[in-house]
Amino acid sequence: MEKELSREFLDKVQKVAQGPDADLLFDMVELLYERRAEYDNEPLSDEDRAAIREGREAVARGEFVTLEELKKDLGL
Repeated sequence: MEKELSREFLDKVQKVAQGPDADLLFDMVELLYERRAEYDNEPLSDEDRAAIREGREAVARGEFVTLEELKKDLGL
């Protein structure tokens, strides 16, 4: 599934890259790039996309823990 990168989309990426979630964006891009290189012949399934969508919705509802909170809970 290839999509053309619109100016609007690139503007959104740039805004995120300049904001407080920049580290997350960069980590996600690196992860996806590495995944693509390793599994280029296995694109995301509908189930994968649904899980990602559900995760985004959970984050939007505030249902997440920070890395610091997780480390504290695990005693690290």
